[in-house]
Amino acid sequence: MSNEPIIIRPARLEDATSAVPLIYSSGPAAWDYVFNEGKISAQDFLIQSFQGTKNTFSYKNHYLAEKKGEVVGSIVIFRSENFFFQNAATAGNIFRIYKFSAPKVAVRGLSMEGMIQPPKSGRLYLGHIAVPQSQRRQGIAEKLIRFAISTYPGYDKISLDVSQENPNAQGLYKKLGFEVVEARNFSGPKGLVPNHYYMEANRSSF
Repeated sequence: MSNEPIIIRPARLEDATSAVPLIYSSGPAAWDYVFNEGKISAQDFLIQSFQGTKNTFSYKNHYLAEKKGEVVGSIVIFRSENFFFQNAATAGNIFRIYKFSAPKVAVRGLSMEGMIQPPKSGRLYLGHIAVPQSQRRQGIAEKLIRFAISTYPGYDKISLDVSQENPNAQGLYKKLGFEVVEARNFSGPKGLVPNHYYMEANRSSF
């Protein structure tokens, strides 16, 4: 295990090239299903969205773990009270970027929201939790989660979604006190995107 210190900091505009591949790796099948359209890839869309300031995928909602100047982890934090406005800005981005193909993307996005749903009232929602393969098993994801929870102390319930095909992530979340509340199934083409578990934890677990 590396002894190099892990620094967690707010994401910055200029982090797009290092942060977006990590964000994408948090659920590539889901990202591709919604945002691959014509010549525009999911990562193309994410880069433009990350560099915005008001949408759900903005750098302003993300925190990054850094080691020796290298980005080694990502997390996004959503709160129910401002998610509606951020989601509306994301919809605007879809129509601005995809133009005539935007309705197709929007419909797929709504389908995905049936499984990965907006934050419930009173919950702090964590997502886009990702660490590069070469940096795993160093406690980086746990540090990101604990940092996020300590940064927003006004929430007694913490929530997240995890792929049913990712037992390592499930194991970490259960170790931290998260419990499966609901199994949610993907409503699109069978086998294209993994089903998910919706999990919650009490702040007192931390």
